[in-house]
Amino acid sequence: MISFDEIIGHKEALDTLLKALRLQRVAHAYLFMGPAGLGKTTTAMAFAASLLCERAPDGSFCGSCRSCRQIEGGNNPDLQVVEPSGATIKLEQVKQLQRNINYKSYQGGRQVYLIKQCDTMTAEAANSLLKTLEDPPGNAVFILITSRPYGILPTISSRCQNLWFYPLAKDLVMAGLKRYSHVQGDRAAVIAAMAGGSIGRALELVDEEVYLTRERMLAVFEKIRDGDLVQLLGESASLSGDRDAALGWLQLLQLWFRDLLVWQQTKDKSLIINIDLEDQVDKYAGEYSTDQLMDMLKDIERARSRLEAKGNGRLVLDALLLRLADIPEAKGG
Repeated sequence: MISFDEIIGHKEALDTLLKALRLQRVAHAYLFMGPAGLGKTTTAMAFAASLLCERAPDGSFCGSCRSCRQIEGGNNPDLQVVEPSGATIKLEQVKQLQRNINYKSYQGGRQVYLIKQCDTMTAEAANSLLKTLEDPPGNAVFILITSRPYGILPTISSRCQNLWFYPLAKDLVMAGLKRYSHVQGDRAAVIAAMAGGSIGRALELVDEEVYLTRERMLAVFEKIRDGDLVQLLGESASLSGDRDAALGWLQLLQLWFRDLLVWQQTKDKSLIINIDLEDQVDKYAGEYSTDQLMDMLKDIERARSRLEAKGNGRLVLDALLLRLADIPEAKGG
């Protein structure tokens, strides 16, 4: 279990939580918001452990008392974690939480309810939880976590203390890579730049062999340049079989076109994400106009949004790749 001192970044949110613990002014409900992979769940677990710790020196959990050992082992009876059952958090899950609240704490202190992906609650579940948040028992603390705050009822958000988790600076992501994966140097710099401020995403990119995925992305880029529609449709069929992989691939494609645009406008290597491909970035950036690159980036972003909204992967990718290949001939071509 990671302590507050070991969490990278998010100083404002951590300071708020530690101050509440030290002054014993803990709110009844917190809402942790921000993109996936930033450390919201890690922070929530550290906060929950501190709320339940039998010693809690300086506000943070001790790591050695009975409660802390139980949390480390995943069996603390006063910590209940609720997460989607299938695609959603259902009414019965919230009803079970409400039944548990009626019982006394097993260990005589607080009860903590950690709700992951709270934006996936059905309308019935959200409205039921709202009633509990409006009149919470004194010993219960709710920690709600979401990467989609726009999917939450405003009435739920208004009854929580809202804490935002923002993307981390590149150097902090590199520090996280060094600590958790021992990746360093140019490879860490490329992965950190691709991760969008998320240590979690950076670690996924290490595991996903991002360089191999990027090679495939560049091969598809060449087919886009050549207007090879048959090959592009074949790529679409292959990519659409795995939605998560397709989203990761689209991110790399988006970052590639972003680099072409940034290089075209600035010629500043420090701003390039694919820093190890500077020669190729320089070569291809001159083949497109600014308007063309902006249109391509918008097309990719729309495709990502549709995939994330569970749109038909094959149709989304077909339309995108055909659209990108149909961009008018590059200037000078």
